[in-house]
Amino acid sequence: MSVQDYYATTYLTCNVEYSFWASWKGVAYPTHAMQLISFPLQILAFYIIIKKTPTVMKSVSWPLLLNHSLCTGLDIGLCSGGTPYVFLPVAGIFGLGTLSWFGIPFTIQLFVGLIIGNGAVCSYVYLFEIRSSSLPQNRFKITRKSTRLLYHAIVFFYNCSCLLFFLTNPADQEAAKLHALTRYPCPTTEFFEFPVTILLTDQNVIQFISFIFLPSMILQTAGNIIFHAFCAVYYLYIAPSKSVSKETQKNQKAFLIGILLQTCIPLMFISGPLIILAIAYSFGYYSQEMMNLSIVCAAFHGVAQSVAVITVHHHYRKTAKKMIWKIICKESRSTVRLAEASSRLFRSRDLS
Repeated sequence: MSVQDYYATTYLTCNVEYSFWASWKGVAYPTHAMQLISFPLQILAFYIIIKKTPTVMKSVSWPLLLNHSLCTGLDIGLCSGGTPYVFLPVAGIFGLGTLSWFGIPFTIQLFVGLIIGNGAVCSYVYLFEIRSSSLPQNRFKITRKSTRLLYHAIVFFYNCSCLLFFLTNPADQEAAKLHALTRYPCPTTEFFEFPVTILLTDQNVIQFISFIFLPSMILQTAGNIIFHAFCAVYYLYIAPSKSVSKETQKNQKAFLIGILLQTCIPLMFISGPLIILAIAYSFGYYSQEMMNLSIVCAAFHGVAQSVAVITVHHHYRKTAKKMIWKIICKESRSTVRLAEASSRLFRSRDLS
């Protein structure tokens, strides 16, 4: 039996009601709309980081720019380039983005997307490490460029070791889909109407990824961030240097709070829905609506991350306010000139 034979016969016994949020439209339309909203904010954040970073923040301008660049690449991939539709119970996936319209296989999109995503995650480690190492009294600071390069390479390549699982992708996708249907017999019709790729079929590999690899990746990344954040907090609040001026310490504390907020605010839009989805799935509950809504919530990351960069840092917030006020004043002057011109026109008509 082929997949199409299954769709024409066995699938007819399934009672799968149509739902917008369970369909491909429930993923594609909201995420593409979010891309239109987030892109101007991302460009504004780029401009402010590159052109308006003050002297006191120059040492962290490159980490901020790298972090924003990678997060923007991740968001573009999620919202418009390679928007994923995921069948979680069978590790099935296909793309709804522009790259799929151009015929690029989704496995290639996913491979590149994971590299960018891992880079975005590791850029937060880099951001906190730079902040921590800039404190002269920090005994754990990294001073040599070669040591820093090696440290961050280890963090990055450990996370990228997930790419090795692409070697376990089933070559016979038809057989993999039929096997998937034995475990998840009534997916949405998208399973049959789109070029779905089954990433994994070996249950041992799936369990290894779910219970060993992913937790270890999360722990090592979070552990590195927490360690550097703790060092910064300790040497700024608990054991501050007496040789550093109060003004400098004030700026250092403000920037630390800024990057904490810059990290936590966007992270909520990705981690929150995924944690809820994982808990529900672990208790045996799964719905395609919940899966799709998790992806839609993750699409808000682009807006949240750009707004966070612009607003949580005092100098950037001040610059953004000036730019917005300048635009408002310009529009007001244009409106006043238009009103004056209209008034003069009506007066000339009345006199004639």
